[in-house]
Amino acid sequence: MSLSENWKELYKFSVLDYGVFAAMLILSAGCGIYFGFFQRNRNQTPESSDDESPGPGRSSVSGHSSQSKRTTTFGSSTMDEYLLGSRKLKTFPVAMSLVAGYISGVTILGTPAEIYNFGTQYWLIIIPILLMGVAVCTIYLPVFCSLKLNSSYEYLELRFNSSVRSIASIMFVLDELFFLPMIIYVPALAFNQVTGFNLYIIGAIVCVVCIFYTLLGGIKAVVFTDAWQVVVMFISVVIVVILGTITIGGPDIIWDRSEAGSRIEFFNFDPSLYERQTFWGVLIGGFFYWTSFNSVNQTMVQRYMSLPNLKKAKMSIGMFTIGMGVFVSVCCYAGLLIYAHYYQCDPMSVGFVKTDDQLFPHYVMEIVGHLQGIPGLFIAGVFGAALSSLSVVLNSTSAVLLEDILKGLFRVNPSPFVANIFVRGSVVVLGLAAMGCLFVIEKLGGILSVATSLSAIAAGTTCGIFTLGMLIPWSNSLGALVGGVSGAVFSGWISLGAQFASANGAIVPHKLPVSVDGCPDDLIANSTIINPIYPDESGVFPLFRMSYHWITPIGVLTVLIVGTVVSFLTEPRNLKDIDPELISPVIHRFLPQECFGNYGSASKDASVTFSEEMRPTYGTRSSSKFKRSI
Repeated sequence: MSLSENWKELYKFSVLDYGVFAAMLILSAGCGIYFGFFQRNRNQTPESSDDESPGPGRSSVSGHSSQSKRTTTFGSSTMDEYLLGSRKLKTFPVAMSLVAGYISGVTILGTPAEIYNFGTQYWLIIIPILLMGVAVCTIYLPVFCSLKLNSSYEYLELRFNSSVRSIASIMFVLDELFFLPMIIYVPALAFNQVTGFNLYIIGAIVCVVCIFYTLLGGIKAVVFTDAWQVVVMFISVVIVVILGTITIGGPDIIWDRSEAGSRIEFFNFDPSLYERQTFWGVLIGGFFYWTSFNSVNQTMVQRYMSLPNLKKAKMSIGMFTIGMGVFVSVCCYAGLLIYAHYYQCDPMSVGFVKTDDQLFPHYVMEIVGHLQGIPGLFIAGVFGAALSSLSVVLNSTSAVLLEDILKGLFRVNPSPFVANIFVRGSVVVLGLAAMGCLFVIEKLGGILSVATSLSAIAAGTTCGIFTLGMLIPWSNSLGALVGGVSGAVFSGWISLGAQFASANGAIVPHKLPVSVDGCPDDLIANSTIINPIYPDESGVFPLFRMSYHWITPIGVLTVLIVGTVVSFLTEPRNLKDIDPELISPVIHRFLPQECFGNYGSASKDASVTFSEEMRPTYGTRSSSKFKRSI
């Protein structure tokens, strides 16, 4: 038996590993049962709950009323409880849910592979993550917390019109449909690497478990399942990193080997947009991408809105930002650790792994595979990341389908029973659709850049439209429409063009060199070592050659520039008539005094009491109007 066959026989799951993995699935399903049947909000009725009073624009925009939120079926007692937890969730679980929702298997498996292949320049992403937290808390969050919307896209109808809202919500749904199969593929790939189980069977297990607890427990089950899953994720990766560091001989050896292999690079100031990882690309592109996703995306905003006020929402974002910075740093360090271990024998060159995203699972099985329970814990962490991301997407997308598509686009106001069936049915259909699309993602490599590129189309465009509305007060509906379409077409053309060029082999990422000099003779003799040959990319359209980091900034800036110009050329919004609650508080000081008399007028509901959190810093209320008091 060859050495490679011996290794494949040696590193297999033990009974304890399967037990750890099964426990994660059982606990996830148990959360759905608990919050679906035993932890319902029994003491709250739609008639008596203050949290279920209609928010701004409900009667005119979404057709909401307290009556429309009543349900008598299993699970949550109202739609408000099912989708938003009655806006009474706790800060820490929501913060952990934000972390878990963002950390998919793409992060756990893709980030170490990125560092292994392209060096540490990507590690600087922690700076944009911190800047993102500041931007979300100061610019976008106060507006959403004041309006208390069920769907972030309702804002676009209040600020612009229903067409803008429909375009943004449809883009969100399409974006999530593209991303769903990728969420499933990553853990299935990792599990296949260490057990040999079929990808489709594993994908089906993930979908069934996730659909089950999301269907029963709603956002409460999603949040609290995410909270303990993120602990499993973090512990699993940290244990592997610690054991790996001890095995190799300490951080000094890791750093020295990485430096000798040209993996250490933090200040590549190359201004070229074609370079995959540069200082400018990571900082600028990373800031736009992270801010676009975390500021206005329904998967994030829905959990911000599950908290009772702005202060707690800001606290959750602060915890989320710190948690993401730490976790991404651990994953980046894991990339150096993997390289230091394989610095003289690249596992892909000798055929141990087929794709970059199998590097980390292969390393885990080789280093700690003999420690029963540790591989199972690692795979449970990867699956926990997938389950958390998938459940968040299912829950938030079902909310958008109800609020923005059914009610907003088609103007259908379903009965409580029909709304309940529609939302839960959407969860099932989306989960099954994700499983059906699994075969598509199997043809793609480099999941980190693929995921970023596809998400950048919708994230950049929608963030651009929201930013246009919140920061450019004179922008009008036509400007938002033309800007949004322009941003989507332009960024989509670049992103999809780059993906097609990559699939055809016209563009190949230039990986840093690897070595097989230290591989056993048996491996080299049975492997075909091929030195990479990179094609001449000069014939490829220049925009298709750009780093994936620049796609989101292009989308956002296109929307802002085109939307502002079109608004000026048509009929700019009269600032005296605008409702300042729809404008970010950082712009309030530049608004005319007269507009503060319109505070809350966009809701078209005189019974609504508006939040103090959005009242302008430079204004006080008198005779139902805001006046300057400098």
